[in-house]
Amino acid sequence: MEMRETLARNLRKYRRARGLSQEELGHRAGLDRTYISSLERCVYSATVDAVERLAAALGIPALELLTPSDESAEATPSSSASGKGASVMSPVRNDVKPARKGRRPAQRRAAVGKKPGP
Repeated sequence: MEMRETLARNLRKYRRARGLSQEELGHRAGLDRTYISSLERCVYSATVDAVERLAAALGIPALELLTPSDESAEATPSSSASGKGASVMSPVRNDVKPARKGRRPAQRRAAVGKKPGP
């Protein structure tokens, strides 16, 4: 597993375990919510400074965000933000492929309303 994926998984796990939204974590760490979302989706690589700020906001050592954890941690229940019940996270599926390639979404929408020719 790449370091970026490890960070993404651990960041999401610790954020959810503390009942924090991306917005709230961003506020506490002095980072934008969209940046945190991008880190959790492996869009960006985090700087060392960002990792330290996130770890401090989560109350954990920075190394915890960068250390690979058990695969089973993906599917462990976590409490919801309201504290009612628990939700189960599904494992990440990297083998899923798009059902259709070729047309862009806007082109597909335009083609939906057309009737077949004579």
